[in-house]
Amino acid sequence: MERLPYNILTISWDQTLAMTSPAFGDAPERHIQYGRQVNHLFSITYSKKNLNLRDKKLSDNVFVYPTNSSHPLLFIFKAKKIAQRICQENKIDLVLTQDPFLTGLVGVWIKKKFGCKLLVHYHGDFWHNSHWLKEHWYNFIFNFWQRLVLKRADALRVMSQGQREKFIQTGWSQQRIRVISTPVDLEKFLSLKVEDSGQKTVLHIGRDDQVKDYDTLVKAFGLVKNKFSSVEFWQLGAAGELEQAIKNNNFTDIKVLGLKPASQLIDFYQSANIIVLSSTSESFGKVLVEANACAKPVVSTATTGATEIIQDGVNGYLVPIKDYQALADRIIYLLEHPDQAKAMGERGRQLMKEKFGNNTEKIIKFWQDIITNNW
Repeated sequence: MERLPYNILTISWDQTLAMTSPAFGDAPERHIQYGRQVNHLFSITYSKKNLNLRDKKLSDNVFVYPTNSSHPLLFIFKAKKIAQRICQENKIDLVLTQDPFLTGLVGVWIKKKFGCKLLVHYHGDFWHNSHWLKEHWYNFIFNFWQRLVLKRADALRVMSQGQREKFIQTGWSQQRIRVISTPVDLEKFLSLKVEDSGQKTVLHIGRDDQVKDYDTLVKAFGLVKNKFSSVEFWQLGAAGELEQAIKNNNFTDIKVLGLKPASQLIDFYQSANIIVLSSTSESFGKVLVEANACAKPVVSTATTGATEIIQDGVNGYLVPIKDYQALADRIIYLLEHPDQAKAMGERGRQLMKEKFGNNTEKIIKFWQDIITNNW
């Protein structure tokens, strides 16, 4: 396929882009796919100073620039410095930011100084979300920043129809907001053979972030353990937040497996009976899609993203946010009714085949429409 004649600049928080051996996630491969369809793709990403990461070339036209910042707030200054160098050497057609906060502020500065278009991504459900506002005192400051960024954005990419509707209700043009979820390579999950090892295992996959609400997760696990003494609980991706929740609730019967390469996730899905999410806000829920594609039933709090994926009682269960009793009850029910759990997983696999997949083409088309004002 002939590449479009555009140079794209992304501002990101995903330091795995710059790592030699990414420990978690598939972001590098996705960026390589994007690069196959444009002239150049430049990615500035936050990274911790002590990692001392170097500039990296993912492919012949995809370049990554880590900031090596001593503090997340200082990321903005290093990102602007790197962006200025990139923009002086290349005509940037579109800058896209991972969120409407610090990366969004960098994007606004680039747009104003170099005259490119600005696309803001909403991977989290931040807009008009009272749960998110209550999570941290500083989210009120973030909320102020996102309002500034939104006034200057040319377009928004959101992960769910629920997010899109909230923006439309506050005056945003429908044409400038598109629902394009994170690309998911479903084929490798759909081809997975479903096996039952006989061991009861509940799996949670998620990064180290308060939005994942590990306190609710650990409390729910404790209730399930009271009912099923032999059940195992696995967690991939978290560290401090999970460890604090374990300590606060005096429940240590969780296998904390840490970061794992994306290529290994399928093995954990295959070994688990149920996949659980306890988040207070999610704009999408890629884990839920992948789990269902592996024919595994899911139980999740009713975030904006989860309600787009789960049909309650069909391919999984939705429970109220922060309701650990309801979360535990649904997990227990599925453990007690393995035949129903299996049927629910199979229905989920069929639904995922019909609804989700690799959205790379949609993403590139959106970039093209923004640059050419094709509304």
